[in-house]
Amino acid sequence: MVSQTERGRGSRRIAGAVAPTLALGLAATLLAASVLAPSAPVRSQVASLEDFAGTYRFSNSASERRGLEQAIDHVADQLNLFIREIARGEMRRRVQPEPSIVIDVVDETHVGLGIGDWGPVRVVLNSPGRRVRGRNGDEHRMSIHLRRGQLIHREQQDQGFRVNVLRLSPDLSRLLMSARIGSDQLPDDIRYRLSFRRVR
Repeated sequence: MVSQTERGRGSRRIAGAVAPTLALGLAATLLAASVLAPSAPVRSQVASLEDFAGTYRFSNSASERRGLEQAIDHVADQLNLFIREIARGEMRRRVQPEPSIVIDVVDETHVGLGIGDWGPVRVVLNSPGRRVRGRNGDEHRMSIHLRRGQLIHREQQDQGFRVNVLRLSPDLSRLLMSARIGSDQLPDDIRYRLSFRRVR
């Protein structure tokens, strides 16, 4: 006759021997499933030139409008007291949120940019650019470069410049713009950010 104590010891020995086998079997099953399961396509986080092609509308974000006003106030508050408010009003009149942006990718070396009612104006990508007539009728040199998944649009005048750094959201549904405007007549650069939703 087998005592209860010996039965208990035998059960524990069997359980101890079976447990590693079950664990190995489960691990092998999970490994096979992970190998055989179809992997979801992984999209590169670096946008290509073709990804930028499209039409974008300003998101009309109240916080972004406030950010632009604060950027102008930051510069205006550093000006001489006698011209401060005149300059503030002029900057607010001239620096408005861009209502729309159009990016026209012609081929791998030519791209066009339109802002609001201006353009699209085509330039050779990653070149010194060319002389164009701007949104306010002034003449400047315009260039567009593609660097690390960002389009860098630059306008250069005799006494000032503007740089727009454009990047896409991971799902390509939004265009994010970081703008910097500088002038010899200003004590600091105007810096602000806007977002645009893709409509085409």
